Amino acid sequence: MKKFSSIIKKENIEVNSNNFTSNLLKKSIRRKSVKEKEVSKRILQVIDLAGDLAERPLDEAQSLGFMSRLLVMVNLPYRDPGIEALSWWRENGGVVLDITPGRNKGKSIGIPYGTYPRLILAYLITQAVRTKSPEIFLGKTFREFLDLVGIDDGGKQYKQVQKQLKRTISSSFAWTYKNEKTWSRTNVQVAHQSQLWWDPKSPDQPALWESKVKLNTDFFNEIIRKAVPLDFRVLKFLKNSPLGLDLYMFLSWRTFNLKEPVFISWEGLHNQLGGQYKDLKEFSRKCRLHLKRIQSIWPELNIKSVRGRLCIEPTFKSLVSVRNSRL
Repeated sequence: MKKFSSIIKKENIEVNSNNFTSNLLKKSIRRKSVKEKEVSKRILQVIDLAGDLAERPLDEAQSLGFMSRLLVMVNLPYRDPGIEALSWWRENGGVVLDITPGRNKGKSIGIPYGTYPRLILAYLITQAVRTKSPEIFLGKTFREFLDLVGIDDGGKQYKQVQKQLKRTISSSFAWTYKNEKTWSRTNVQVAHQSQLWWDPKSPDQPALWESKVKLNTDFFNEIIRKAVPLDFRVLKFLKNSPLGLDLYMFLSWRTFNLKEPVFISWEGLHNQLGGQYKDLKEFSRKCRLHLKRIQSIWPELNIKSVRGRLCIEPTFKSLVSVRNSRL
């Protein structure tokens, strides 16, 4: 009951106990001088997810996922850089990521951006880690693919999802590592071969062959090294915000086996994740909003703002425990 009560407080919600039929929830959210207010669908999702995360381990929920550590440290753009953009780059410490768009008939097909490529990459990397194979199957129907990736069904989204999938698997990534003594660079294309047989206009119609992607060998080897464990249930919850997804993946990485407090400046986090936010104050405000939502389902997350910096302290409970999960 304390967990549900903390969720309500973190969301700053005033609710009336008559909105719930569950005696447990009635007791947990009863407060003095509560104004009548309809409980939003979003808050019910928060409560349901927090309960599910607390009651069902990853192996039972079959929701263990992975993301490349390199793509957590430096990630994709939030908004479209434009069809004429020759590249996109992001820097974090000694790591620089450059993304070059694929081309068709000599013209750029665009750089992947937003939430869809993040979910697509999470699925591809998860399957690569699980199967230890660069060949990833995408399903016999487009609707099956949407379900595998964790994207809600919706006709208006079909065209955009397909476009972002093509941009993602056609792109080339380059990682540059540098310090005072060394400099190295790895240039890789995401996919060696792609076959998309289903038709988004007929999402339920099975294709004669199953759609699949064969990852480039160098890309495959790079992404499975020190992959960051994630929970796909949380990815689906945060799927409407690329910044929310990036913050959750970043915190999963930084808190995993964390032994002592870590301080991160807003400027440093902005350089890493918020390149398309021109105003630092706007970026920090957005971050606080998403951190609040993440804490609503991860109450054990020990993070606070201290004099213009984020302080991340060790947590006794991660949202993901790989040792207790069966791959």
